[in-house]
Amino acid sequence: MSISPLPRRVGASYDFGVLSSFDMLPHHHAMLRSGPRLLHLLLLCTLVCCADIAQGQEKAEPIVVTETGEHNGKLTVMVEGVDGPIRDNVLAYLELNRFADQAAPEESRLRWLHGNAEGQIREALQPFGYYEPHIESSLTQTPDGWEAHYRIELGRPLRIALLDVQVLGEGAHDPTFEKVLAHLPLAQGQILEQPKYEQLKQQLESLATERGYFKARYAEHAIEINLQSYQADIRLHYDTGPRYRFGNITFKQDFLSPELLNRYPQFKPGDPYDANASLQLQSDLSGSPYFSQVQVNTPPDDATDTTPVEVELEPNNRFKYSAGLGYGTDTGIRGKLRAEQRWLNSYGHHAEEELLLSSVKSLIGVKYIIPGQNPATDAYTLSAGYIDQNYNQQDYQLTTLGGGWQRQDGKWLKNYNLNYQYEQYRTSDATTSTSLLLIPGLNWTWIDSDDRLYPTRGLMFGFEVRGAATELLSDTTFAQGMLHLKGVYALNDVSRILARGDFGVTAISENIEQLPTSLRFFAGGDASVRGYAYNSIGPTDPDGTVIGGKNLLVGSLEYEHRVWDGWSVATFVDSGDAYDGATPSMKTGVGLGLRWRSPVGPVRLDFASGLDSPPGDVFRFSFSIGPDL
Repeated sequence: MSISPLPRRVGASYDFGVLSSFDMLPHHHAMLRSGPRLLHLLLLCTLVCCADIAQGQEKAEPIVVTETGEHNGKLTVMVEGVDGPIRDNVLAYLELNRFADQAAPEESRLRWLHGNAEGQIREALQPFGYYEPHIESSLTQTPDGWEAHYRIELGRPLRIALLDVQVLGEGAHDPTFEKVLAHLPLAQGQILEQPKYEQLKQQLESLATERGYFKARYAEHAIEINLQSYQADIRLHYDTGPRYRFGNITFKQDFLSPELLNRYPQFKPGDPYDANASLQLQSDLSGSPYFSQVQVNTPPDDATDTTPVEVELEPNNRFKYSAGLGYGTDTGIRGKLRAEQRWLNSYGHHAEEELLLSSVKSLIGVKYIIPGQNPATDAYTLSAGYIDQNYNQQDYQLTTLGGGWQRQDGKWLKNYNLNYQYEQYRTSDATTSTSLLLIPGLNWTWIDSDDRLYPTRGLMFGFEVRGAATELLSDTTFAQGMLHLKGVYALNDVSRILARGDFGVTAISENIEQLPTSLRFFAGGDASVRGYAYNSIGPTDPDGTVIGGKNLLVGSLEYEHRVWDGWSVATFVDSGDAYDGATPSMKTGVGLGLRWRSPVGPVRLDFASGLDSPPGDVFRFSFSIGPDL
C-alpha cells in the first residue's frame, strides 16, 4: 500500500519512499467465498459501476462552476473533529470543497463527489498517522442550497517503531550534520507524521547543498507501514559523498587592483565549500562603494570536486552628489551639500566632502578613506574640517586635523581617532581666547533594528570617550564621556513609541572657561529639547548669556500614530539640562508633529512649546529628514 502525499500547498510538495503492502480486511475474503454466481454478479455490477464512474469523470472534467444550475443554490461544507494542519489537509483533499460557499454543481455531480469524500478524507489523514478513522457524512438539501457535513473521529494513531537515520560519506563527521542527527523532528514511539519526515529530508538536502556535498544521494529512504502490527518503520540513509572545495577566485572587472579585491573573500582556494561564505562575499562587495552590481557564481566541477569562484562586477558611478534642506526657528534655513568620490585610484581609496550652511552654524569637512586589511569592515581615515558658529555670544571658529581607524564588528561600529584642533572662542567677558588641543578618543555605536529607515523594533546605543592633557601638546587637561540611547517599539501596526536619551560628563582641572565652546554641553533645539531655542539651556554668565556646562542630561518620549498611508501624527515630551553641579534643573518642552514616510527616510515637521519658556515665546517649529536610529 502506498501512502498518499500531501497536496501541494503554498509551494510545498511531499514525496515519500517505498512502502509495504498489507492484507485485505477479512470481510473482503468472506464475500469472495460465497460462490461463482455471486462472483459473476459482483463482476457485472463492478463493470457497470466503473462505466458509470468513467462517464461521470468525463462529464466532470474540467470542474467549472459555469456547469452549475442556479436552482441548486449555494453549497456549504462543514468538517468537524479535526483542526490545524490536519483539517487543512482534509479540505485540500476534498474535491467537493472546491465548490464551498459557491453555487452547487448539478445534483448528480454533487452526489458523486460526496460519495468519494470519505475515501479522500481517509487519504488526507494518513500522512498524519491516522489509518482507522471513523467518519460520519451527510449530504442534505436545504432551502438555500446544499449542506455537506463530515464528522471525523481520528481513532488511534499509528506510531514509529523503528527510526533509522544515518549520514554516510564525508558528511558523517561534519558537525552541522551531527547537530541535525542530535535534534531529529521524529522519534521512536512518536506518532507518524509524514510532513516531519519530509521536513527532515529537505533539511538534509539543503544542508548538503549549502556545505558543498554536491554528489549527495539517498542510499535508502522508506517508510514501511504494517497495519497488522499498526506501526511504522523509517529508514533514511543519506550518503553525502565527498565535500567540494573552493577553486580559483577570479574577478571580472578592470578598474580596481587584484590585491584589493583578493582581500574581500574570507576563504581561499582549497577551503571546504560553504555557501554562506560565498553569500558573505557577495554582500561585502555589494556594500562597498565601488560596485553597482555584484554576481558571485560557484559552478561545481565534478571532475575535480571543486567550485571555481567567478565574480562579475559592474562599476558604480564614480561620483555621487546629494543635497538637503531644512528649517528651524532656532537655526533658520539650513542647507547641506555632500559629494563622494567612490574611488580615486586602483587601490580603492575614496573621499567624502560635506558643506553645511546656516545662519547659526556652518562647516566644511573632508575625509580621505583607505581600505584596511579587510576592506569590508576596516578602514583608515584622514580628515580635516572647519566650523564657524555665530550664535548668541557662543561664537567659535574651529579648525581640525585628524586621523583614525574604524571597524565594523558585528553590530558594533568602533572608531578610534586622534584629532589636533585649534579653536578661537568667546568667553563670558566677551574676550576672545584660543585653544590648542591634541585629543585622542574612541566612539563605539551599536545598532539593532528591523529597518534602518522606519523600524518597528530597534535600539541604538553609543558611547564616546575623549580627553587631552597639558603634558601632550594641549593647553588644557580634561576628560569627557558621553552616552547616547535611542529606541523604537511598535505597539501595533499603526502606532510606535520612540525614546532617546543623552548623558554627558566632563572632568576638568581648571575653570570651565578654559574648555573651548565646542567641547561644552548645551541643551535646547531640534535634536535636544524641542520648544527651546538652539543651545538656550545651560549655565549662564552674570549677563544671562548661556555659556555651556560640564554635564548634560536630556530625555525624550514620543508617540506616533499612522493616520493614512505614509502619514502619521506624533505627540512628544522632551526634558533636559546642561549644568555644572550635581543636580540638573530640567526644562521641559511638549509638542505635536507631522510625519511622512518618504523613500529616503522619515520627514518630520514639529511644533513645540517650552513649559518654562519666557512669556511671548509661544511655540517653535522645525523641519528635518533622516532615519529614526
